[in-house]
Amino acid sequence: MEKETQYLKNLLQAKGIVIEEKNAGLLNILCETKEIKESFESIVLIQDKMINAWKRNVRINDFVNSSFSMPNATVGKLYTHKFDFSNESFKGVKILRVTGQDLTIGFDSDSSTITSTFTNPGQFKLEFSFKLEEDLTDEIAGVKEVKLLVNPDPKSLWKNLDSDRTDPYWKEDNTSSSGIFGTKKFIVGSKRGRSHAHEGIFRDDDFAFNFSEETGWGIIAVADGAGSAKYSRKGSILACDKVVDYFKNIPLDDLTKLTEAITSELAESNDLNQKSISSFCITHLGKAAFAALTVIKEEASLKEAQVKDYSTTLIFAFVKEFGENLFVSSFWVGDGGIGIYSKDPNIVNLMGVPDSGEFSGQTRFLTMSEIFADNAYIARIKYKIVDKSSKLFLMSDGITDAKFQTDAALEKIDVWNGFLEDLEGVNDDAIAIDFNADIKVSEENLMKWMDFWSPGNHDDRTIAILF
Repeated sequence: MEKETQYLKNLLQAKGIVIEEKNAGLLNILCETKEIKESFESIVLIQDKMINAWKRNVRINDFVNSSFSMPNATVGKLYTHKFDFSNESFKGVKILRVTGQDLTIGFDSDSSTITSTFTNPGQFKLEFSFKLEEDLTDEIAGVKEVKLLVNPDPKSLWKNLDSDRTDPYWKEDNTSSSGIFGTKKFIVGSKRGRSHAHEGIFRDDDFAFNFSEETGWGIIAVADGAGSAKYSRKGSILACDKVVDYFKNIPLDDLTKLTEAITSELAESNDLNQKSISSFCITHLGKAAFAALTVIKEEASLKEAQVKDYSTTLIFAFVKEFGENLFVSSFWVGDGGIGIYSKDPNIVNLMGVPDSGEFSGQTRFLTMSEIFADNAYIARIKYKIVDKSSKLFLMSDGITDAKFQTDAALEKIDVWNGFLEDLEGVNDDAIAIDFNADIKVSEENLMKWMDFWSPGNHDDRTIAILF
């Protein structure tokens, strides 16, 4: 009864009623009456309701005004975000649905996960309709607004401007080809980089190849013209075409001697066979590379330009099947890469060392005097005999920079295994090159695959695969 008495006393005083000493005892008498007791109980219930209503609205207001952010989304890319309800802001709250301004939003209340694929960039307002966990119904208690930033698809920011067809050194922005090398297949593609397309400038990469049904020998060349050299787009094709032309015209007697030496080496390995093979490679691969340099010099003279204006890297391979084996000889100057990949046994033979400078983008070019000075070119010539099931890759740095990232990674079989998985469809675009498909289908898919997105890597891309 003390609570009732004190409450009545406070009430009277609050209303300005003075309780005289002679009437003080009346407080206890009055509070013992049924009417006052029932009134007090009703007052307590009403107060509790008011206090609970206050607390409830504070919790709702706190959540509505709480600050939390959501990860940015990207146009065209599936967006998934799971809310962490252990976070202080979310305690005691249950999200019923999520809607968005001009957006289609999926929300799984069981997993508290929002999913959507956005078609337009911009900042959008999301509305979180929610209730408090103790609510017995799913009636909405409040709506919280959250801003979501949807970034544009990075690819959409790049222009694709045509190169100048009136230029005397104009060539196709994108090109591909394929062929049969004995029992093996060959596909190659070259695509103008996004950075070049954005400015409407030319593709500097190029390639050339040939296979002789008569001799069984094939030649593949890939080159990357220097971005800083104004005629490098011509230098790359001149180098590739000249190398192919050189090997198409090698004396048959020399090819016969090489074939005999390789056959003998396969039967019984010895120094004499290896010297014969090395001698051929040093002589003819060296002459082919020098012939490529010579034709560039001749073009520069005709154009009254400098040789360095035609600067280009150059990678080429001279190949032939020998039963269940594949002979590969190669020359490599510049960046990019040439490697022979085998699944069983799982190894990679890197056919040289990339010429990378101290700073990004630095390399060596065929047109540099140091390449042939003091027979330095000999160190760039390699040969290898591998199982015929192996795959041979020749790539410009537009591929190797994006897929291998470092020179050291070019020698790591685990990185090559990941690269092959990528080619076979384990990538963001789910584009696969089926090496067992019709060769034209493989060629088409190779060109689609080369559209892959790699932040910071927007150079020309060229890759040739013998498989």
